This record gives sequence, structure tokens and C-alpha cells, in this order.
Amino acid sequence: MVLRSLLSSLLRVAVLPSMAARVPVIRPPGFFLPSLYPTFLPSSQRFASRGTEYQPSQRRRKRKHGFLTRKKTANGRKILQRRFAKGRQALSH
Repeated sequence: MVLRSLLSSLLRVAVLPSMAARVPVIRPPGFFLPSLYPTFLPSSQRFASRGTEYQPSQRRRKRKHGFLTRKKTANGRKILQRRFAKGRQALSH
């Protein structure tokens, strides 16, 4: 009884006065609430596997990040100027 009252006084949370006498539920350390961890929900298990996003392609990389693509637009030229001013060895791909 003393242990229970000690636990209840340690674990008491600020709640409504009518609920103040209730002792909070003590959960084991490995217990997680699904609302806090959405990966445990059944709907998200469908797309849980990750890690195959990057499929490298030289052509796609050059078209997006290449030197000629940077030179075409004003913002691309700004990127090249910043990298040159910083002293980057490679300005672009």
C-alpha cells in the first residue's frame, strides 16, 4: 500500500480534480502508441520499404546539373559564380 501511494504521488499528472485520484497507466518500455509512430499503422506498411529511389543516369544528371544547363539561365549562372567565388574545384557536372 505504501509503494502504491508512493508510485501514485510520483506519477500523478495535472488533470481535472475528478481524475486526480486516478493513477496513470504504467506501460512497459517497448510500448509505442500508433498515433505517435505512424509507421506502425497498417495503412503505412504498404509502402514501408525504402532505399531504391536513386537510379543513376549520366544523361539525366548532365541535363539537370551540367555546365551548359547552368549557363543557359540567369540563376544557373549565379550558381556557377558562387561556386567559382568559393573556389570549388568542380563548378558543375
